[in-house]
Amino acid sequence: MEWRTIIRETVQNHGGLATRRQLLRRVPRQVLDGYVARRHLVRIFPSVYRLRDGVGDDTTVLRAALLHTGPVAALSHTTALHVWGLRDLEWPLHATIDQSLRRAGTPDLVVHRRLRFDPLSGQCVQRRGLRVTTLPRTVIDSWPLLPTAERRPLALDMANRGLVTAAQLGDALAERPNVGGHRGLRQVIELIADGCRSELEAHGVLNVFRHRSLPRGVGQYRVQLSDRHVLLDRAWPEVKLAVELDGARHHTSPEDRRRDLARDRELAALGWVVLRFTYADVLRDPAGVRAKVLEVYRARLAQLRVG
Repeated sequence: MEWRTIIRETVQNHGGLATRRQLLRRVPRQVLDGYVARRHLVRIFPSVYRLRDGVGDDTTVLRAALLHTGPVAALSHTTALHVWGLRDLEWPLHATIDQSLRRAGTPDLVVHRRLRFDPLSGQCVQRRGLRVTTLPRTVIDSWPLLPTAERRPLALDMANRGLVTAAQLGDALAERPNVGGHRGLRQVIELIADGCRSELEAHGVLNVFRHRSLPRGVGQYRVQLSDRHVLLDRAWPEVKLAVELDGARHHTSPEDRRRDLARDRELAALGWVVLRFTYADVLRDPAGVRAKVLEVYRARLAQLRVG
């Protein structure tokens, strides 16, 4: 009997990967062990194999991880962030199962056990053909594994792209209130709820706009122009005062500058005063930025009272 042909057919019939149990249904144990020993079959995880000349890319490895942990698991933590397209793949991989189950991990795969975890529920989704935890849950799980400097910028960027909301992150955190770094996580959820969508805005809120000397402003305040609406980084609608924070990324070219000035003119026609500050202003001189905002706020308030 041509065992090599049977083994190849079995692996190919299962999408390029096969478990030991699937192979033993058609091949004797000693034959299978011989093919593994001679590396005609490559073991990716315990009892999960691919052909030596088969595809060995990242997706194959992730599928193998799910085969190893079984249908009760989902990719999670930083591995799920990779599947969501937000980070490069890192080792070890991570998967999550329910707390009542037992699944052995490996040096390359950490298996997490969570209370009342159900991979077939709304806690998980299918993405790129892989079962992964939902993005809000993934953020919460990944938080303590991420370098501290990357945590807040990543969460803010996701919010800016409309991938997560403060409410979704808050609900996910309620399920894991003792996650490592939870104080910083709660802070970033509050910042997102306050309208922050970038590190520059976060610095502004934390170091300038939440100071007791300033009236409370509104983040991402919506103003309707003649043909569209705009979102102001920070606004005090009661005096029609806006602050725009100019990051180096989107406000440095001549075209960016022309667009910003045109928008400011449209806002001025509606009675708004717009103050612009750079990242360097907020980072190096928060007191000076705060003083300027307060000065203009008081002047506007006095103008409105006279009016």
